[in-house]
This record gives sequence, structure tokens and C-alpha cells, in this order.
Amino acid sequence: MGRHTQLERPAALEDLPASPAGPITAPATVAGAASRDAPLSWAETARVVLPAFVLTRVAVLVAGIAGAALWGIHTDEVYDPAGLTTGLGALTDRLVAPFARWDAVWFLDIANHGYPTSYLPRTAFFPLYPGLLRAGSVVGSPLLAGLLISTVCAYGGAMLLHRMTELELGRRAARASVWVLLVFPGSLWLTAVYSEGLFLLISVGCLYAARERQWMVVAVLGALAATTRSAGIVLVVPILVIAWQQQTGRSGPSPRALGVAALAGVVLLSLAAQLPWVVLLVPALAAAAYVLQRGPRTADADALERPRLLDPDRLRALSGPAAAAAMVAVGLLTFLVGLRLAGHTWTVSFDQQQEWGRRNVGPIDGVVRSGRSAVDGLEQLFGPKVSPAIITPNAEWMNPLLLVFLVLGLAALVGVARRLPPAYAAYAGCALLLPLSAPVVSTGGEPLMSLPRFLGVLFPLAMWAGWWLTRGRWQRTRMVVLGVVGIGLLMLVTELTTRWVFVA
Repeated sequence: MGRHTQLERPAALEDLPASPAGPITAPATVAGAASRDAPLSWAETARVVLPAFVLTRVAVLVAGIAGAALWGIHTDEVYDPAGLTTGLGALTDRLVAPFARWDAVWFLDIANHGYPTSYLPRTAFFPLYPGLLRAGSVVGSPLLAGLLISTVCAYGGAMLLHRMTELELGRRAARASVWVLLVFPGSLWLTAVYSEGLFLLISVGCLYAARERQWMVVAVLGALAATTRSAGIVLVVPILVIAWQQQTGRSGPSPRALGVAALAGVVLLSLAAQLPWVVLLVPALAAAAYVLQRGPRTADADALERPRLLDPDRLRALSGPAAAAAMVAVGLLTFLVGLRLAGHTWTVSFDQQQEWGRRNVGPIDGVVRSGRSAVDGLEQLFGPKVSPAIITPNAEWMNPLLLVFLVLGLAALVGVARRLPPAYAAYAGCALLLPLSAPVVSTGGEPLMSLPRFLGVLFPLAMWAGWWLTRGRWQRTRMVVLGVVGIGLLMLVTELTTRWVFVA
């Protein structure tokens, strides 16, 4: 790919010292970097990703088989009454068990029956992935199609992550970021019959295309992302931020942008506790659009006399990213219109989150509830049971663990904001706001339910973690320790999921 934009300067090159004659200019540095370390080809990228992918998936299979052999598989007819996750033979059923649990039943059910008005909770799951399952059922069954689709998409997503990280942070960080992505416990659902693998491929591809100014590709992928998961609409924010960077040539926010973002944050926090989560995006979109249309300041008198927004050259430059961002909203609207034509209400998909105990209370309330639930869980485990009884099975140990995941996710988000261009932190931050703003509010439940799965597709966090692992002292020690802990947790959640113990 070309290296014609400022965005394509790897952040790792910022650490290079200036030459005696003065600072190294961006074009010279990039050209020099390209001559020393040209980007890998797609075939080479595929080979680099292969070891991490194979090792982690083998670990998942081993954990699933061992768990089934030691404790058996207790199929719960409440969660899979139609037997959609079985029927491939005794041996094959055991092999696919880690990848065909919980939400997999919903996707397989939608692939078979669509969204009839007779059962509203189906509408909480977006249509692209189950549609692919239905189309891919020519291979024998929607279950086999789902396993194939998810595996291919997860591998492709890991390749795109490597390419993106290589451009931004260098090759060593790229290789490490792939390992972080796949060793993380949430990666189990990338290759399961879930929409996570598909969403990873589409979301990374969307921002990769935006970085390369391929706005038609961005529009298509953005629309598809919005029909894959509810978090797909968040891609509007990084698309506009990337376009703003390309227009202004800035590598970071201007003081004006920071002021607008601060104001938007105040409005966001004041509204979050009262309005649906979709409203959380309105201040961010308004701030991004405002900053984008301002453009770089100039001393040209003629340019100052005419409104920036009416400049024909600027309008042509903005038409691509604006149309691409609009297509993300069109994708979501298409799903909602389809539900309405099928006899549902406009908000049915979002209303169904209450089926799982989620309610819009705002991110601050969500974090507070998470902390309290973690303390209650620790008291249940190690102290007298003075707190309300734990209702959700295993919540006494899951809530403290989920809080640890949240802290790690927030720490990585800070790292993303400090090291990577603003678009990555904007995307990961807005996406993380969704589960925090709509936690599970039932007493004795899990406020951060499914957080490891949500974090598993936030690829900017893996990008920064990969960079961090290749910097400073004790690099090999950190890699080994985090790798062992990560694979251990990955195998643990696999074993629990195989036995129909809900983790995420």
C-alpha cells in the first residue's frame, strides 16, 4: 500500500533521534523506513499469523476435549431445546463444543427462522452473521457453516491487524499484537459460532481502508459492520477522525478540538443516565463534524473571506468520508426498517437488552456497580456473607475477574490514546462506553457480563499491548508470563464454556 499520508508514519519512528542538521522530515523518514523494512506481503503476513492462530486454537480444542472427558457435557434443554449445537456425531460434537454454546444457539435459530414476531428476543442479534450461516448451510448445516465462516474471518482479521500495526508501530509490535489478540481469553469467541470473528474482520478492514483513503470500501464495510453488531455504529467516529487528520495534517487534537471534546464529554455524562445508549454518540459525532469542517487555519486573506464549509475543494475532499460515515448509519437503519416491515417496533432490537437485565444507567453508574459487585463477590468467597446473596451462578468469582478485565482494558485504552493516532482511542473508547453505560443491573448479577468477549474485538487495545511488549526491559519475561497466563485463562474459559457454564 502507498505511504503518501501523514497517518502512515509508524509511531515507532517518533523515537528516532533528529539528525545533526535538524529534524528528519516525515517524507524522508518514511522513505528511509520503507527501504529498510518494507511491509510484508499478504502471503508473508499469513505465514506470520499462522503459528499464533494454530497454537491458540489447538489449546482451545485440548481444553474442550479434556473438560468434556473429565466432567462431561451437561446439555441444558433450556438453552438448546432444538439441539442446534449437536447432531454431527458424538466425536464431532465434542470437538465443536467450545465453539457452539450460548449465543451460538441464537444465531443458529435466526438462521433457521429469521425474526418472526412470535419471539422478540431474537431481534437483539443483528442479521449479517446469521444470514451468512443460512447462505453457507449448503456445506451441510448452519453449524458447520458458522465454524468455517468464523475461523476464516478471525484469521483474516488477525492478518489485517498485523498489517495495521506494522504501519503504525512497526513489525515487532505487529507480530506481538497478533499474539495478544489470540492469546487473550476473549479470543475464544472469534472462532466460535458468534459474530465476533466477522466483526473483527470488518472493523479492522474498515479503518484500514479509511487510512488508505479508500472511501468506497469504507462505506461498504461500515454498512456491513452496522448490520453485524450494535457496536458497528461506533465506526462513524473513527472514520470522521481519520478524515479530519488527513485533511488537517495534524497527528493529534488541536486545542479547539480538545475543548469541543471536553464539552461533548460533559454533555455525554449528563445525558447517559437518562437516554438510550445511541445518544452517547451524538456529542462525539457533533464534535468530530465541527472539527472536521474547520480544517487548518491559514493566513490567506482570500481563504479567510469565504466560509470554509462552502469551499468546493473542501466539499469534494469531505464528500468521500462523509458518505462513508453516513453509510454506517444506513446499515443500522436498514436492519431497523427490516424489523419494522416484519411487524416489529422501531426500537425492538435495543429494548430486548432488558431480556438479559441490561439497562441504560450511564458509564459512571456502570463502573460503580461493577466495583460494588466485585467487592460483594470477594466477601462471598473469603468473608462472612453480609452482602445480598449472589443470584447469578459463579458471580462471586466472575465479578472480581470482570473488574480486573475492565481495569486492564482501561489501562490499554490510555496507552492507545498516548501512542496511536486519535482515531484508535476514539473507536475503542466509544465501543467500551456501550457495555459500561448499559450494565446488568439485577441484584446479585454481573454488571460487566460478557466484557471479555467485547474486549476481544477492540483491536486497538491489542495493537498498543503488542507495542508495549516490545519496549523497555524484561521484554521476553513479560511475553512469556503474559503468554502463559493468557493461554491458561483461555483454556479455563474454554473448559467452562464447553460445560455450558456462562463466561461471556
